[in-house]
Amino acid sequence: MKGMFAVVLAAGLLTGCAVSKDGLGLVRTAPSASQIARTKDQLQSNLDASAAAHEAAAAGTVFPGILVIGTTGPFRTIDDKDRAGFYAAYVKMAAEWHPGLPPAMDATTFQQKLAGWASVQTFSIPGVVSSRIRVLVPSTLAHDTKFASAAGSVMFGTTGDLVVAKGDRDGLLWLEGVLCRDGADYRACTENYLAGIFDENTGEELARDRKPKRDGARVDVTSYVRLSKDPEHHTAHDLDMHVADQCDCHRPQPGSAQSAVPTREVEH
Repeated sequence: MKGMFAVVLAAGLLTGCAVSKDGLGLVRTAPSASQIARTKDQLQSNLDASAAAHEAAAAGTVFPGILVIGTTGPFRTIDDKDRAGFYAAYVKMAAEWHPGLPPAMDATTFQQKLAGWASVQTFSIPGVVSSRIRVLVPSTLAHDTKFASAAGSVMFGTTGDLVVAKGDRDGLLWLEGVLCRDGADYRACTENYLAGIFDENTGEELARDRKPKRDGARVDVTSYVRLSKDPEHHTAHDLDMHVADQCDCHRPQPGSAQSAVPTREVEH
């Protein structure tokens, strides 16, 4: 169980690949110090390659990290008996992310901020495959965000609000805010955004190794709206229609993000 704390805290930022209907797939071991260092170094390289971001970093106002835009899976609360384990994993993660520097939060601040964790879906072909990333959920957003039900997520792959998650100074990935609420205006709202993983300083779309994708999309790092249009991309709804012609797959639920949010091709 101890290793699970580190997996939840670090897996999203490092690998971003939890391919299952509830975000609990594939990544089952805690990341090594070398994995953390490689990820930090690559994100630092992305930042240094941008003159504007590099100047901001020199001023201490930005730091290496990622943005994740996608739709919410189930929300998982944290039992009181497990909270000490999560804090211990956080302290270890922070020490490996920036050796020699203390974590930004003490135990009290961390426990007050942490409400639980959830998965964020960045890609889906309903009934075939989906890619979900674990993110931590702060107390300020736990009750203001619509998450998918556990049963709906497992059985039908349903999701909730379109959200953005953002890496922090200590290398953790936190839910940052709701972009589009699951409701009547959901589809129109999602036209402004692109689901995926992006550098939080440059807005460039990132591959699984956290290097910028060749010919990848770009988002605004403040408003999170997409800045580039790829004529070859398809919406998840289009992909769903194509798959339905070949097999009897689960259909997306009305209003769920699988049927509305534009996505890019997933990389494994």
